Amino acid sequence: MREFRQLETNVIHESPTNPRRSFSETSLDELTASVRRHGVLQPILVRPNGDGFVLIAGARRLRAAKLAGCTTVPARVLELDDAAADEATIIENLHRENIHPLDEGVSYQRLVSAGRTIEDIAAALGKSRGYVYQRISLTRLVPKVQDLLARDVLPLIYALKIAVVPAEQQEEALAQCFRPLFRDEEARRDQLEPLAQLTTWIEKTVRLNPRSEDTQVLLPALAEQVVSAEQERHASVLALSTLHFHTDKADPKPILAKSWKPAEGKQRCAHARPGVIVLGDGQGTFLQVCIAKKQCDKHWGRPKDVAERRTEGEAEQAEARRQQEEAWAKQRAEQERWRNELRPRAVRLIAERTSKLTWSPMLLRLLLEEIRPDELFLEVLGKPDRIAVKHYPQALAIALALRHGWQRDDLFVFSKRLGVKVASKDLAHAPAPPTPDPESPSAPTERPRKTPKRP
Repeated sequence: MREFRQLETNVIHESPTNPRRSFSETSLDELTASVRRHGVLQPILVRPNGDGFVLIAGARRLRAAKLAGCTTVPARVLELDDAAADEATIIENLHRENIHPLDEGVSYQRLVSAGRTIEDIAAALGKSRGYVYQRISLTRLVPKVQDLLARDVLPLIYALKIAVVPAEQQEEALAQCFRPLFRDEEARRDQLEPLAQLTTWIEKTVRLNPRSEDTQVLLPALAEQVVSAEQERHASVLALSTLHFHTDKADPKPILAKSWKPAEGKQRCAHARPGVIVLGDGQGTFLQVCIAKKQCDKHWGRPKDVAERRTEGEAEQAEARRQQEEAWAKQRAEQERWRNELRPRAVRLIAERTSKLTWSPMLLRLLLEEIRPDELFLEVLGKPDRIAVKHYPQALAIALALRHGWQRDDLFVFSKRLGVKVASKDLAHAPAPPTPDPESPSAPTERPRKTPKRP
């Protein structure tokens, strides 16, 4: 029976089953101002309870009326038992906006406990089955995670990820969500980490159970594939891991990455079996795999005997030595070409470009960095590829160039410091130094080498 009445506000009590457990002060103040001007336009829903009434729907309107100073409010009185009243309270409030996801989950769980199925709740509210189940999963969070979610410190998408983790690992999962900015506990603030970090941790730490209720609701396509494969082959689907070592001590352990090969499409073999990745990257992927190491040549290759492996190893070592010797020969050839062909060209270019070089602070600084420049000057004059010089600064510059000329890069750097930059492209067009005739009397002779005295 339904009845519209004006009821006194002091005889109406709020229901403890109301899913809305928190109210925005700003929103409530705005509604209070509206009630002062226009009154309560939409009746609240109540049911009789002893000498008073229990509120079914309209908690915000009732509170706003009390704050506005109203002594009565319009109400629709419904004759309902406790179970029907609780259900009506929950359903009516869940149709409202701005219900916190955690409050939604508590309400859905209460309806399930009262005998309603997830499908019934989803149909009544116009929600999907997965949506309702996700909200219910929030009620399985440990208190610390629920508190952060209720205070909007932890985003909903992070909480839904943590909800699939076993309760004993949820605080460890929560630690993956935040990075401390300060070490001081009193001034501690935490920065939210990217969701990918939590997802990666779950994939590598938490094993997916393809037969659990969570999987059936959140991953219905995967659950259907598992059931279909087991019915067709009359055997359980393999639990696979993309990791190379086990991260927990739970049994049975999934098959490690090194022990299975994909057997999809053209790679299908007679030993292929269905499997699901339950740990590691690609968690939740259903695929055909081969684990027959000794029987399948297609995926695992023919077993090799000791002699064959030894022969292959020797061939690989010989090839490695050959490549190393080729690299050394190439390096020696480059060094020989630099010493006999390119280095003399570079020194001659420096001589040409320093023909007008005069004493300067830069040149003096360079000379002071060297040892005994006079001795270097004598070395230049004693070389078979000597260059005729007309004044002392030029001779010193050439002498220093010879000292720096054992390595290509060193000489180029020195020429740049000297102010007469010489680069590789210059050497391609520079004339080669003349080779002195050994029969010519003007050709300098090589200094006789001193024979070391025997002790």
